[in-house]
Amino acid sequence: MVRVAAVQFEAGQDVAANLATSLRMIGEAAGRGAELIVLPEFCNHLSWYESREHARAMACRHGDSFLAAVAGAARRHRAHVKIGVTLARDDGRTTGASLLYGPGGELLGEADKQILMGAENDHLDPATAPGPVVDTAAGRVGMYACMEGVINEVTRGLAVRGAQILLNSLNSFATDEASLHVPVRAAENKVWVVAANKVGPLIPADRLAQVGAGLGVPVGWLHGAGESQIVAPDGTVVARAPRTGEAV
Repeated sequence: MVRVAAVQFEAGQDVAANLATSLRMIGEAAGRGAELIVLPEFCNHLSWYESREHARAMACRHGDSFLAAVAGAARRHRAHVKIGVTLARDDGRTTGASLLYGPGGELLGEADKQILMGAENDHLDPATAPGPVVDTAAGRVGMYACMEGVINEVTRGLAVRGAQILLNSLNSFATDEASLHVPVRAAENKVWVVAANKVGPLIPADRLAQVGAGLGVPVGWLHGAGESQIVAPDGTVVARAPRTGEAV
């Protein structure tokens, strides 16, 4: 049996601070025996940009210090680590990428987000191909992110191609992710789902009041919903973190 962890935390606009949080959470999960660790979406930078140029400037690049540190943590803890980041690709696209590192620190697979949500379309580019199904010691793994789990096509495609475990990184304030979309994707595909969501503001803290007033919603509705969870193939939630908790 493989021990897995879905961790949740707040990520802001300070990339160095976000990296430190990501590494701390990987270490804490590994310290509790996790061999497969799933982090939220957009761990490198808050999903809020002034322009496409700003988004690309703040994005990770393969081999940079951020991703090298995550790979090093996977190697140090002998764990599989799945993280969601924005990624500046060599062809000029900037994508929302799911990256899976192996226990040796090697990049086992990557999947660009196919279904972008809201302002993500203003700053990021969608995938040009479906993500892979990756053979690991834990089983055959597929990766998806947030909005891709609100519809059924992405996860169904991974399951049809043989995925046994789906790893979902989220950046969502929606409470129906945990209560509906995540468990349904597990049950309809007869696969395990490990889903890691954010807590804390999903927009810059100094703009919360302004944005909340403009949308006519309470400021709390602009925070990540948390409730990271592990779901069995029959849709049963095996473990779920609270809205403000950090790991499950």
